[in-house]
Amino acid sequence: MIVPELPADIAELKRQVARFIEDEVYPVEQRIVERNAIDVAEVDGLRVKARAAGFSMLNMPAELGGRDLSMLGQVALEEESGKATNGLGFAVVDRGPRELLELLTPAQVEKYVMPIVRGEYREAWALTEPGAGSDLAALAATAMRDGDEWVLNGEKWFVTSEGDAGFYLVAAVVDGEQELFIVDPGAPGLVISRTPRFLHDPYLDHHPEIVLTACRVPDANRVSGGDSGSREWILVERLFIAARCCGAAERLLREATAWAQEREAFGGPIIENQGVSFPLADSLTELHAARLMTYHAAHAFDTLTDRKVVHGKVAMAKLYASEMAGRVADRAVQIFGGRGYMHDTAAARFYRELRVDRIWEGTSEIQRLIIARGLEKRGPDPYLGWE
Repeated sequence: MIVPELPADIAELKRQVARFIEDEVYPVEQRIVERNAIDVAEVDGLRVKARAAGFSMLNMPAELGGRDLSMLGQVALEEESGKATNGLGFAVVDRGPRELLELLTPAQVEKYVMPIVRGEYREAWALTEPGAGSDLAALAATAMRDGDEWVLNGEKWFVTSEGDAGFYLVAAVVDGEQELFIVDPGAPGLVISRTPRFLHDPYLDHHPEIVLTACRVPDANRVSGGDSGSREWILVERLFIAARCCGAAERLLREATAWAQEREAFGGPIIENQGVSFPLADSLTELHAARLMTYHAAHAFDTLTDRKVVHGKVAMAKLYASEMAGRVADRAVQIFGGRGYMHDTAAARFYRELRVDRIWEGTSEIQRLIIARGLEKRGPDPYLGWE
């Protein structure tokens, strides 16, 4: 199957999230524009409303209060969250760390995951380093065993963190192999060296830099199979980036089309000019292609046993969707003209925010490398298959 049809319950949930984003989030975006800052209390209220509406932790198992959504279902909702600027979609479609359930011990799940399910905090993934961006094999952070503890040393950049993290998942090298360690924010030797500002600010998610100097972590906080866990997390995030890019492009296309129908110049609506209508046609065509690729990759994630082929399909979706969204944003700014350069428009906000999606969780160049290596090893058939 190339692109499966969404089950009726997921399609209805997707419509509900879309209405919530439009009714509750778009007004918050405008208030952020007015003060050029995010009101944490306002976003907390937004998150409470979203949880009450039943949009949070849906990827988690039923026994943990979730709905055990398939990846296809998650991608459908993530697409809607991508229509929000300033990262506010993360406060609406609030996913749980499903990939950790297969890695953590029951005691670790109870101590660290259950507070996330209850909405008390979020986890923060500390993978990237100054000298190891997309190349996780080049990590320099180390962990040395010392009795019942591990001693961590290293520096992490671009740490994922919505505000104050409940705990850090730190990737470090142990005897040549990558492992994950749960590090509490108050652990001795852990310092947030700075929280840099980014082009997309003001944004909900922060990306602090942390330094670990002889940071002691109990052996109970070591995560077995951490290497596979971090790679699975990155795989999932790449697919969600593709989905959010599709959502952003759809909003841009709708708003740019409405503006082109309303705005008049030289005796008629500007959409009657091919210089405007053709870029809109290109945007619609590319968005449709990106959505098909993204939904297909989500279906493959749910059904294929060969994870390397899944990686290739996800890489193609992430590559194409992120670059597509950048082109759509650029066209939207041009169609809006001077207004498109004002923060009041979603076009301006997306223009600065979407650029990073060609970098986060593996650059476009890394995605091309994954695709090319898969093509070399397996040929085109597994990636062009209908599964």
